[in-house]
Amino acid sequence: MKNLIKFLKTSGIYLIGNVLTKAVAFIMLPIYTKYLSPTDYGTYDVNIAYITFLSSVLFLDIWSGMMRYMFDFRDIDGKKRPMLSGIIIFIMSTGVYALFTFSLGEVMNIQYLFWVFLYGLMMNLQQLFSYIIRGIGKNALFASAGLIGSIVTMLSNILFIAVYHAGYEFLYVSSILGSLFNILILMCGFNVLKLFNKENFDKGLTYEIFLFSLPLTINSVAWWFLTAFNRVMISNTLSVAENGIYAVANKFTSIMQLVDQAFQMAWQEISFEKGGSKDTNKGKFFSNAINEYIKFMSLGVAILLPLVRIVFPYFVDKSFNNALQIIPLALVATLFSSISSFLGGTITAIKQNKYLFTTTLSGTFINIIVIFFTIHTIGVQAASLSLGIGFLVVDIRRYILLKRHIELTFKFKQMLLIYVLLLGSSLIFIFGNILLNFATFLGLIIFTLFLYKEWLTKLI
Repeated sequence: MKNLIKFLKTSGIYLIGNVLTKAVAFIMLPIYTKYLSPTDYGTYDVNIAYITFLSSVLFLDIWSGMMRYMFDFRDIDGKKRPMLSGIIIFIMSTGVYALFTFSLGEVMNIQYLFWVFLYGLMMNLQQLFSYIIRGIGKNALFASAGLIGSIVTMLSNILFIAVYHAGYEFLYVSSILGSLFNILILMCGFNVLKLFNKENFDKGLTYEIFLFSLPLTINSVAWWFLTAFNRVMISNTLSVAENGIYAVANKFTSIMQLVDQAFQMAWQEISFEKGGSKDTNKGKFFSNAINEYIKFMSLGVAILLPLVRIVFPYFVDKSFNNALQIIPLALVATLFSSISSFLGGTITAIKQNKYLFTTTLSGTFINIIVIFFTIHTIGVQAASLSLGIGFLVVDIRRYILLKRHIELTFKFKQMLLIYVLLLGSSLIFIFGNILLNFATFLGLIIFTLFLYKEWLTKLI
């Protein structure tokens, strides 16, 4: 129960920090869909996919490796060593990132290349500083920075897009401004410049973190092919306008990702701490956490589906109406994606991430094969279908991998009931009217409150 309370409190802090970050994508939908065409929004989205790929390859997901090693030290002086190691690797990666971005961008004729480059750099720099602040336990500062940065992004978008009717390039500019404010606030909590001295430099540790992060890089690349590749495929095979429709549909998954990211961040810290301990009862701890996470997130999707069906007409312009039919499958695919991330965090916590990329790779191959064979038949839906099947394969592989290293148990009967509810909610979304979706939403809320009544009683 102690771990649960700590997990929920930490999740709450991260929820506050991420609430506007993810909410911006959702709240701004009326503006995006009114002032930008599907083609413009699709072009913006696919450029983000390209820059995410380069970041995945060149920045080595170094912030994750750095924070994992920070948890091997209890005092702040000890934590400074992996911090400096992470920053050194990040600086070297930035030079390579700049070279590749401008070289490939010119060849691919990417519009507004400088803003795309700066968008990627600022997002990665924000990641680095966020992990440093989280690693030293200043979660409230992390949350505050997230809130203020998101407000800046949102207000900038309103000013540029709605007031001045500027082009989609100002979506990059707004994000850059938001990240800049976020970073400046994070820097107030820790003076990074003080890290640069001989006492904190450990060549051996830097090399060790580099080697530790390499599998994470391969995993991130495979992860890109399992997610962002589909946006590129839609843009090149169908059209960038169709990708714009797909991007808007996926903005509704940001509601789910909002809660999920808060859980993932809290879990990262608790699991890293547990993974580094000598506790012999790790299997029970990880089993309970994984089962409860999957149950809660699956119920969340079942509740979210009828809610989205109700609010969709009020958030999306008629030119993007085709996005509605994509949402159910997109949410289910996102659920499987979230589960794979949670299992992946557990694998990293027990320092078995050298096998992590093999699980992602299997899902990547499935995703690519399915989308190639279905996109000409079912169009944009192929992206969510292939994604869902690919992540399901990853989930199964990661569960098997965890079973080899810890005593993991899975409550199959309980999950079967939850997924029957999820299926029913999906069918009502597709075939039911607004009134039936509203009744389903209320019914699932009541069922969930009843299911978690003991937990709620203890928390209150």
